[in-house]
Amino acid sequence: MGRLIDATDVLERLESPRLQVGDILLFRATGGLIGGDGVLELLGPLQEAALTVDGLVLTPAGPPNVVMFRAVGTGTATIEVVTGDPWGESIRTTLQVDVVG
Repeated sequence: MGRLIDATDVLERLESPRLQVGDILLFRATGGLIGGDGVLELLGPLQEAALTVDGLVLTPAGPPNVVMFRAVGTGTATIEVVTGDPWGESIRTTLQVDVVG
Protein backbone atom coordinates (compact mmCIF):
# COMPACT_ATOMS: atom_id res chain seq x y z
CA MET A 1 0.00 0.00 0.00
CA GLY A 2 1.33 3.43 -0.94
CA ARG A 3 1.93 6.12 1.65
CA LEU A 4 1.19 9.85 1.53
CA ILE A 5 4.31 11.44 3.01
CA ASP A 6 4.13 15.14 3.92
CA ALA A 7 7.73 16.34 3.77
CA THR A 8 7.01 20.06 4.02
CA ASP A 9 8.38 20.55 7.52
CA VAL A 10 11.67 18.79 6.74
CA LEU A 11 12.34 20.17 3.24
CA GLU A 12 15.28 22.36 4.29
CA ARG A 13 16.96 19.47 6.18
CA LEU A 14 15.92 16.56 3.96
CA GLU A 15 18.84 14.75 2.38
CA SER A 16 17.91 11.72 0.29
CA PRO A 17 14.41 10.37 0.87
CA ARG A 18 13.96 6.66 0.24
CA LEU A 19 10.50 5.82 -1.08
CA GLN A 20 8.67 2.69 -2.13
CA VAL A 21 6.83 2.37 -5.42
CA GLY A 22 3.33 3.78 -4.86
CA ASP A 23 4.39 6.38 -2.29
CA ILE A 24 3.50 10.05 -2.76
CA LEU A 25 5.84 12.74 -1.45
CA LEU A 26 3.93 15.97 -0.68
CA PHE A 27 5.33 19.48 -0.31
CA ARG A 28 3.58 22.79 0.41
CA ALA A 29 5.22 24.47 -2.56
CA THR A 30 4.46 26.45 -5.69
CA GLY A 31 6.17 24.19 -8.21
CA GLY A 32 8.45 21.31 -8.91
CA LEU A 33 10.57 19.59 -11.55
CA ILE A 34 11.81 16.03 -12.07
CA GLY A 35 15.06 14.75 -13.53
CA GLY A 36 15.13 11.01 -14.23
CA ASP A 37 12.75 9.06 -16.44
CA GLY A 38 10.29 6.47 -15.19
CA VAL A 39 10.99 6.82 -11.46
CA LEU A 40 8.74 9.69 -10.32
CA GLU A 41 5.63 11.43 -11.63
CA LEU A 42 4.91 15.08 -10.83
CA LEU A 43 1.36 15.76 -9.60
CA GLY A 44 0.79 19.49 -9.68
CA PRO A 45 1.36 22.22 -9.01
CA LEU A 46 -2.06 22.28 -7.40
CA GLN A 47 -4.09 24.69 -5.35
CA GLU A 48 -5.79 23.39 -2.22
CA ALA A 49 -9.55 23.79 -2.17
CA ALA A 50 -12.42 22.76 0.10
CA LEU A 51 -15.62 20.88 -0.67
CA THR A 52 -18.85 22.13 0.90
CA VAL A 53 -21.65 19.79 2.02
CA ASP A 54 -23.73 20.84 -0.99
CA GLY A 55 -20.96 19.83 -3.41
CA LEU A 56 -19.43 23.22 -4.25
CA VAL A 57 -15.67 23.52 -4.47
CA LEU A 58 -14.29 26.63 -2.78
CA THR A 59 -10.92 27.72 -4.13
CA PRO A 60 -9.05 30.63 -2.54
CA ALA A 61 -7.40 33.26 -4.72
CA GLY A 62 -3.65 32.93 -4.96
CA PRO A 63 -0.84 30.87 -6.40
CA PRO A 64 -0.56 27.08 -6.35
CA ASN A 65 0.45 25.73 -2.96
CA VAL A 66 0.92 21.96 -3.27
CA VAL A 67 3.15 19.71 -5.36
CA MET A 68 3.39 15.95 -5.09
CA PHE A 69 5.78 13.41 -6.52
CA ARG A 70 4.47 9.86 -7.00
CA ALA A 71 6.94 6.97 -7.07
CA VAL A 72 6.10 4.94 -10.18
CA GLY A 73 9.26 2.89 -10.70
CA THR A 74 12.48 1.87 -9.01
CA GLY A 75 15.67 3.86 -9.34
CA THR A 76 17.02 7.29 -8.53
CA ALA A 77 15.63 10.65 -9.62
CA THR A 78 16.36 14.27 -8.85
CA ILE A 79 13.56 16.62 -7.90
CA GLU A 80 13.50 20.37 -7.53
CA VAL A 81 10.93 21.84 -5.14
CA VAL A 82 10.06 25.52 -5.64
CA THR A 83 8.82 27.48 -2.64
CA GLY A 84 8.23 31.17 -2.03
CA ASP A 85 6.59 33.65 -4.39
CA PRO A 86 6.17 32.10 -7.87
CA TRP A 87 6.06 35.58 -9.47
CA GLY A 88 8.85 37.06 -7.39
CA GLU A 89 11.61 35.63 -5.25
CA SER A 90 11.41 31.86 -5.13
CA ILE A 91 13.60 29.26 -3.45
CA ARG A 92 14.62 26.09 -5.27
CA THR A 93 15.62 23.04 -3.27
CA THR A 94 17.15 20.08 -5.11
CA LEU A 95 16.89 16.55 -3.70
CA GLN A 96 17.91 13.10 -4.83
CA VAL A 97 15.13 10.56 -4.31
CA ASP A 98 15.70 6.79 -4.21
CA VAL A 99 12.76 4.51 -4.96
CA VAL A 100 12.81 0.82 -4.11
CA GLY A 101 10.34 -1.89 -5.13
